[in-house]
Amino acid sequence: RYEFNSDEELYIRLSNGGVNYDLLQSSALITPFLIRDGKLQQLNLDKSPSVGHFDPKHLNLFFDPANKYTIPYQAGSYGIVVNTGVIDNPINSWKDLWNDDYIQRMIMPDDGRPVIGMSLLTLGYDVNSKNEEQLKSAQERLGELVPNIKIFDGETPAVSLLSGNVDLGIIRSSYVPDLQNENSAFQYVYPSEGAILWQENWAIPSTSRHVDAAYAWLNYTAQGNVAWLVLRDYPVTTPNLAALEYASQNEEKYYNNYMKSTVTNIPPEAWLRGHFVLDVGEATTLYNNIWAGTKGEQ
Repeated sequence: RYEFNSDEELYIRLSNGGVNYDLLQSSALITPFLIRDGKLQQLNLDKSPSVGHFDPKHLNLFFDPANKYTIPYQAGSYGIVVNTGVIDNPINSWKDLWNDDYIQRMIMPDDGRPVIGMSLLTLGYDVNSKNEEQLKSAQERLGELVPNIKIFDGETPAVSLLSGNVDLGIIRSSYVPDLQNENSAFQYVYPSEGAILWQENWAIPSTSRHVDAAYAWLNYTAQGNVAWLVLRDYPVTTPNLAALEYASQNEEKYYNNYMKSTVTNIPPEAWLRGHFVLDVGEATTLYNNIWAGTKGEQ
């Protein structure tokens, strides 16, 4: 087992060929690259009947039409977290973060794409814009937000939020349920311009040496009584309907908590209004420069 710190690290390790993996988890952003460069093998769905367990809205997505190479594992979003115990202003949109009341009170993930993406959205632009003028405007807009940002941290945001070091910001949804369990004053907001969505997926590398074992693992972990354990221990959005069915019949308290939470049980309208970050090709350099500049201004 190996845990990757980024999509780039995953791609480099697969490309170097020094290590062989039988299964991997790929994001919506990196999957098209892996498919294009022959790093994944096509799935034999006859060997993976568990695909029938999944919610259709998590299947046949842009990064893998017809799910020829991937099976969904877990999903979620980037939205706005607010400590309503100390912040009275209503926050309903990304634009609401640009407020002088929040100077040095905000946390952001250390990831340029969702942050630049939300800046583009406030200007009415596509979250994956390749237009240089639009990106320049988004950079200028972020520059206006920088005085409000105290911390860039995408790994342990709850520490700063619970300590009161910061009071609001952008957060990955997977951190929110535990945060709210510690302090119910924290609210998670799906901005009116649309949240930034993410989905992680199972895939079998083209170099896999134990393909039958990989299918056995996929089918085992997709069983409702197994898949729900992931939800119990890691509060994310599950694409696996069998997991929810099992929990509804055997873990009623857990199931009710999951379903009543708009963080884990993403409202359909929030999912439909959300945005996935995509490969932007040569414009990646522009995004990287914007992000370096934004962090440098902090």
